[in-house]
Amino acid sequence: MRKARASDNREMEYLRADTGPYIGKSSLSGGLLSVSRIKCEVPGHGLSGDHVQEDAFMLSTQLRDYQGELWVDGSKVDFSGSKKGNFTLYDYSRVWRADLQSPFDCVNFHISRRALYSLEEEIGTKQLDGFNIAPGADIKDPIVENIVNALVPIFDGSFEENQLLLDYVGTGLLLHLASTYGSTHRAARISRGGLTPVQLNRATMLLDANLDAQLSLSDIAAQCGLSSSYFARAFKTSTGATPHRWLAHRRIDKATDLLKNSVLSLKEIASACGFADQAHFTRAFGEAKGVSPAAWRRNVSWSPTFKLKSGK
Repeated sequence: MRKARASDNREMEYLRADTGPYIGKSSLSGGLLSVSRIKCEVPGHGLSGDHVQEDAFMLSTQLRDYQGELWVDGSKVDFSGSKKGNFTLYDYSRVWRADLQSPFDCVNFHISRRALYSLEEEIGTKQLDGFNIAPGADIKDPIVENIVNALVPIFDGSFEENQLLLDYVGTGLLLHLASTYGSTHRAARISRGGLTPVQLNRATMLLDANLDAQLSLSDIAAQCGLSSSYFARAFKTSTGATPHRWLAHRRIDKATDLLKNSVLSLKEIASACGFADQAHFTRAFGEAKGVSPAAWRRNVSWSPTFKLKSGK
């Protein structure tokens, strides 16, 4: 019986992998990204077959120097091979053909475009759907190379396959590729990465209303429609400080205002500004201002009608 043609390129049937041992494939990131190692020990493997045109990419990293030729959409690509450790990216929505001339040993990642869409919340964009990488470009990227090298022992059988590790590695690879090689427009949005004015206003109002830090980071991020990790990065981009550091500064600012413009005791100010107790307030204020709250208050110029509570 004739074997049915695959619906995607995860198995890379177009490479005629049966003539060079298929080493293994492990599912990453919930099946949206898979990885396999394919090698052929003899030269002259020849032309690749027809691949499935699909909404996906292949990132191929070489474990040894490789020589060959490449065509895309019927046109020859300026490509003569790939150095050990480098990668080449293939967009499966286009038509590729390769002449595999030398022996090869490569780790190939199949990346569904849906995997990129799954990053929308994590990197804060809904427009990431491709990479700004020229056809046939032989790219040296130490991060990608290190990720591949981390997987080789699994393929060799030196380490047992660990799905959590594979998922973690796959997500890390996707985030790196998206943030480093996203197309020009999308990369610019990622590099800016700040909160919108509405999100920033909402976040600072929530923080200001919860100086005791009882509201969690995930709660604030959810109010802004973001994941905790993206919110933390975006908040720092917008304000120059992490949410925790911004909150610490805001406590001191509010305490300074109350020391100057109220008759509240130090204990009352500590409570109003979210400090655990008066000792915590005194310590934090001293670190920020170089002087204790009581000393700072004594040095403030008071109006003739301003009166402190006795003993404060």
